[in-house]
Amino acid sequence: MAYNPTHALELLRLGTQNPAAVFRDGQEEAIGHVVDGSGRLLVLQKTGWGKSFVYFIAAKLLREEGMGVAILISPLLALMRNQIAAAERMGVRAFTIHSGNQDPETPEGPAQGRCSAPDLRMRHD
Repeated sequence: MAYNPTHALELLRLGTQNPAAVFRDGQEEAIGHVVDGSGRLLVLQKTGWGKSFVYFIAAKLLREEGMGVAILISPLLALMRNQIAAAERMGVRAFTIHSGNQDPETPEGPAQGRCSAPDLRMRHD
């Protein structure tokens, strides 16, 4: 698949809710690497750099081309709700799997019921 920088930037702006948002150094290159099929990629950056947007935008672009579900494993349970909200603003169908949402009585409900055809599954590990 060919990486579409214009569409990627649109998704970033939707996710951040900032119509003037621009990619940080390395973000766009990381997304392009994954979307173009250049192989695996490890992104090591400080908290707040925007790693989640790299994952979400790449997942959305790949799903639009018919690729499979992306799985993101995160140690940051506290950020998962905010990350899911940002992903959903971009049109990424996402849900989390963690100890707090296995009970049907939780706000998220059972994981499999929250999103029947997800683009992204986030798991706390």
